[in-house]
Amino acid sequence: MQKSRIVGVLICLGTIVAGVAFIAGIVLQRDLVVWAIAVPVIIGFFVVLMLGFWIGWIMAVTAIEAPPEITEESESKT
Repeated sequence: MQKSRIVGVLICLGTIVAGVAFIAGIVLQRDLVVWAIAVPVIIGFFVVLMLGFWIGWIMAVTAIEAPPEITEESESKT
């Protein structure tokens, strides 16, 4: 597995863990007044997490092609 794919998977897993930890922290709050502020913050936070997950997903699934090999014939034509 290529290094960029591993980093992409780690980014995806990190965003999932951050989202679960954030929701768990909000849900464990017993104060209902917090929800008036928390709902817009949750939406914004998850938008940022979705962007991070998308970047990780693109890194994980994009196939990287090997550069074309340079032969003596192609060097002499230039």
